[in-house]
Amino acid sequence: MQNHPSANGFLVVDITTNNRSSLKITTSSNLNQAMKFENNRNLIFTSFASIPFSPNLACHELVTEYKAIIIRTSELSGVTSFDSSNPSTNDATLIIPTDKLSTEYLVSSTEGVHVGTLHASQFAVGSLHHNSNLIVTFNIKNNEPIIIEGRAYHSGDVFKKTFGELETLQFSHERDLTGTYITSNKPVAVFSGNRCQDVSGTYCSHMVSQLPPINQFDHKYIIPSFYKNTATFIQVLSPFNNNVSISTENNITRLHLREKEHRNINVTTNGVTIVKSDRPVMVTGYSFSNGPYMTVIPGINQYLDYYKVVIPNDYSDNYLCVIIPTGSINNLHINQLPIDTFNSVYQWSTVLSGKSFSVRTIRVLKDAYTLQTTNQEPFGLIVYGYRDHDGYGFAGNFVLP
Repeated sequence: MQNHPSANGFLVVDITTNNRSSLKITTSSNLNQAMKFENNRNLIFTSFASIPFSPNLACHELVTEYKAIIIRTSELSGVTSFDSSNPSTNDATLIIPTDKLSTEYLVSSTEGVHVGTLHASQFAVGSLHHNSNLIVTFNIKNNEPIIIEGRAYHSGDVFKKTFGELETLQFSHERDLTGTYITSNKPVAVFSGNRCQDVSGTYCSHMVSQLPPINQFDHKYIIPSFYKNTATFIQVLSPFNNNVSISTENNITRLHLREKEHRNINVTTNGVTIVKSDRPVMVTGYSFSNGPYMTVIPGINQYLDYYKVVIPNDYSDNYLCVIIPTGSINNLHINQLPIDTFNSVYQWSTVLSGKSFSVRTIRVLKDAYTLQTTNQEPFGLIVYGYRDHDGYGFAGNFVLP
């Protein structure tokens, strides 16, 4: 998505696998030939590959473009994307496999600390197939209009468009777009965030995450504190009329959320936050100190027993945060070494639905990391890091297995 005007670094995609794999990257037949030549790839890799893409692939506001790409590998692979290699405005996201994409989404975003186009709330849609009929029902804070092709759209108004294969469109507004509802007759990919966000003492840093479709939401979440972060909030967004409880240490807040309503909760504790709901919700974590970033939080039914991730270059502090049933903490190995081999900077224990969980955050260096339980116990993973004025964050998984 569109980043800060100073962000002219390459977009970097990390692809991981266990075995030697072929990789094929294709762009739309409607993309201009120079960009196709620059971004189409065929190669063989082992373990992981970091692929740079032209910053020209970033979407522009309310411009129909053909900037989606397809990544195919011969072996099962994981994919994460870093939106820009610019030294002060970057973020990362897990990329969802195409077989997990679907037709219903809700936008998660924030309003800029300073309201304006530079800090705009935004989301982008990319289609997989020809004749994808997109319907967007806007939710705009303060009911301010968004102008598209000369027409003003307010909250509740519906925008419709038919997409071609790999066609993209980005929407932006100075006010928060959280709760905007997106449907399509065919699977699409949706990304959201902010062009950039800043707080006192930081530059304006990009926020972006791919969003899970509504049919992949969960109803039980353990949200760890982001280490070395003093300004965090979590956002709970419900597609349905829903009863939600939010527990932080000894404080429990019970809410009733209406259909497509959300609630932002400031987190000031060093402990963990637990979210439980009668029906599925999406939970997103936003970091606003050290370096702003966002990440979709994995629900406990989205945990896996294996992950392979790549820690990027140029960040001074990088962390792997695991949420795991307490009885299996000693079964967790990182690069085939017990977790106790690594420098732990944060530990916490909690109970969810009668089951004990341990939260462990370890500091790591730039490298590829394989995390696996020897007893096949699923666990959650959040990866994040900081450097001067900038941060990144992404989940190891946030769709149902």
